[in-house]
Amino acid sequence: MSKIRLLFLSLFLAVLFAVPAFAQEAFEIDEFRTEIHMHENGALTVTETIDVTFSEERHGIYRDIQTEGIAIEIISVKDAVGKNYRYDEQNIGNGVRLKIGDPDVYVNGEQEYKIAYNVRKAVRFFPDHDELYWNATGNEWPVPIHSAVTAVRLPPSVKGSENLQFKCFTGRTGSAAENCFYEYGDEVNAVVFRANQSLPAYNGLTIVVGMPPNIFERPPTLEVISDPAEADVFINGAKQCETPCVLDELSAGTYQAGVSKFGYKTPAPHTVDLSPGESVIESFDLEKYYWLDLVTWLGVLLFFALAFEPIITFFRKGRDPKGRGTIMPQYEPPDGMSPAEMGTLVDEKVHMHDLTSTIVDLCVRGYMKIKELPEKGIWIFKSKDYELIRLDKPKPGDRGLSDFEKTFIDKLFGSKTTIKISDLRNKFYTSLPILKEMLFDSLVAKGFFPKSPQKTRNKYLIKGFVVLFAGFLFQALEGVFLGTAFSMVFFWNGIFSIIFAHHMPAKSKEGTLAREHILGFKDYLLTAEKDRLKFQEKENIFYEFLPYAMTLQIADKWSKAFKDIYNQPPNWYEGHAGVFNTTAFVRNLGTVSGSMGSALASRPGGSGGSGFSGGSSGGGFGGGGGGSW
Repeated sequence: MSKIRLLFLSLFLAVLFAVPAFAQEAFEIDEFRTEIHMHENGALTVTETIDVTFSEERHGIYRDIQTEGIAIEIISVKDAVGKNYRYDEQNIGNGVRLKIGDPDVYVNGEQEYKIAYNVRKAVRFFPDHDELYWNATGNEWPVPIHSAVTAVRLPPSVKGSENLQFKCFTGRTGSAAENCFYEYGDEVNAVVFRANQSLPAYNGLTIVVGMPPNIFERPPTLEVISDPAEADVFINGAKQCETPCVLDELSAGTYQAGVSKFGYKTPAPHTVDLSPGESVIESFDLEKYYWLDLVTWLGVLLFFALAFEPIITFFRKGRDPKGRGTIMPQYEPPDGMSPAEMGTLVDEKVHMHDLTSTIVDLCVRGYMKIKELPEKGIWIFKSKDYELIRLDKPKPGDRGLSDFEKTFIDKLFGSKTTIKISDLRNKFYTSLPILKEMLFDSLVAKGFFPKSPQKTRNKYLIKGFVVLFAGFLFQALEGVFLGTAFSMVFFWNGIFSIIFAHHMPAKSKEGTLAREHILGFKDYLLTAEKDRLKFQEKENIFYEFLPYAMTLQIADKWSKAFKDIYNQPPNWYEGHAGVFNTTAFVRNLGTVSGSMGSALASRPGGSGGSGFSGGSSGGGFGGGGGGSW
């Protein structure tokens, strides 16, 4: 199974088993009672009494309270007899979590949790009314709530008013269902909301209370703006926020408002008088220091210089020196250069056809031979295997084996004299890194590269990923010491380093000249079909140059020049059947080469995955949910 299919299967199973996981909660909520006391200053005191029944031992529950747009202060967490519970208060993404219970103590059966907290900024002000819109139970409990009741004690100033409005909602977040009712008691100046039936998991009770306007003292609002924006705002010398900044927690009174921004002259502070319910806008025009533009342009230049450093480095170090500039026909490969070295020098990579051409080259030179084995299986299920036979009779005048070729032969045969290609499958791949490194090192030793191309590529790849990771670290520190600008520099530098790593290896002057020689030799081989007689003058030239044509991937064209000239296969290849001609032989040899390349590169299969104006339930302030632990 492919890694992608495994990934999708994992995701499917995660979704499939996500719902049953909810049913593993070991408690239910028997009753969720909420008491809200509204004060004349708009603050609330909320007391939640949560009666639960555990079906197995747990330390306790946790209660998540959403705090977006409001401020809360925990007063106490008690049990049914008024004894304080142990709890931990933790900040979570959208609010606060109260983890209630003792990690060394387990509880079971019926338990009661009474949570009291103060709330500020929960009353909303409209032109025709003041409003409390409160998600009493929260919609994120993974267990049912069998009874949900919320009592709201109104401030004394609204008692007897005819302009009171009440509404409630039930269901999942966004539901407009009103499966609930309310009762208002004028004598006690309170309203009680109650859900008509049990609330399933992830359902909640939300209440709305509308009161006459101007019941509560509306806080004044001060908005501070500046040109340019993003200046620090100070109220009575204490930093508050950045412009544009809206301050809605100030009491009525007189304040000194000022702003400050790096690179700009600090203006004199403004005296601001705030009255209850008044909205005031204070504007500041900032004057730039003369040196700021210079610093800005220097910063921009530095940004681009650092971000685009890999591109600059490529033009400085990653390009080959100039050669002759023209490709001249060459009638021999570069002196002492093997087919694998030639193929590697041309494109600065080691491909499987470079290695398989080495096998053919060693056969031509008398160090081994290839034997075609009988096919096994029937019909379309037939498979063919090949055998390599080690020899120790090089042809007279042979240049001898290089360190790479000696290692290659040893890795193929070990202590054996014969080896089947199929026996190398899922085994030989461990030798490939060593052989590739040796090929690059031999080209460095011959002066064609100043450094190994593979090591150069790896160097810039590692640098790119390290710098990219540093960009994420700076992004996490955004706003601290130019974090944003620094992270972008690192991001672009890392991305360009990774992109250009492939192009960073550069040849020496000798390497450039050798590559031009190789391209000239390739052109010469490509003209073989036109000048057949010229190529027939040298004895055995077809087989001598065949490995080079293979590594340059032009063996088919090379073979056409000798069609109908050779009528017997070479002595280093056994098993060819039928009438022999060079074109058919080379095509068959290509099949052999492909089989060998596949076997040499194959590795055992792995596992694992490869390498988002109506009221409703869940609206308003408050909310959240909880669970057991």
